[in-house]
Amino acid sequence: MKAMQGSNSSPPIFIGRWTPRILFSLKEKPHRHGELRRHLGSVSQRMLTRSLRNLESAGLIAKRVTSPKTIAVEYSLTRLGRTIIAPLRGMCRWAKRYRRDVSADVHLPERMRLLGDQGLRQRMMNTAEGRR
Repeated sequence: MKAMQGSNSSPPIFIGRWTPRILFSLKEKPHRHGELRRHLGSVSQRMLTRSLRNLESAGLIAKRVTSPKTIAVEYSLTRLGRTIIAPLRGMCRWAKRYRRDVSADVHLPERMRLLGDQGLRQRMMNTAEGRR
């Protein structure tokens, strides 16, 4: 019971798909916003900014002003952020190993909502449960 209570109070840091990629990029060295964006590829500026703010508020990364004249900032992992790399690596290995099992059910509620047919909804639930 206590574990459940603790999990309800934890910060929502793993919401986006970019969080692990950002943390792994910063593990190597500090990066400026533009460097991170180029390194990550297809992330939008808005999503990267949102993810960086989320990670900063969770205490996993730090933002440092490198040049006040040009308002250049650099992001780096904090001591706390470094501690999450090993568990995150384990989660990524798990996700890669069980990708098919997880991805088969991830979009099921959305598909059910869009379909609306109760009979079809039940058949999809049964099919998804049969894959496990």
